[in-house]
Amino acid sequence: MIEEGSQNVYADLGCADADADAMQRKAMLIVSISDVISAKGLRFAQASVMMGIETLCLEAWLKGHFRDADKAVLHACLRHLEMQPH
Repeated sequence: MIEEGSQNVYADLGCADADADAMQRKAMLIVSISDVISAKGLRFAQASVMMGIETLCLEAWLKGHFRDADKAVLHACLRHLEMQPH
């Protein structure tokens, strides 16, 4: 049997509501960061310099390791990427 899920995979997996919502928002920010990196044709090293973070941190985020990432930091990183011409 196939069940239709919600729009939040974290809620579907049984995370607490607040945690599921926070993780979903962070995941969407990571997707946006990845999209900008791809659209600008940046290497991870270039993107991490633009965002002011370590390349290993960026790589970890893009591999799904962003639970401990601060949402405000992710927003700031996205803004830095979007504002920088390539």
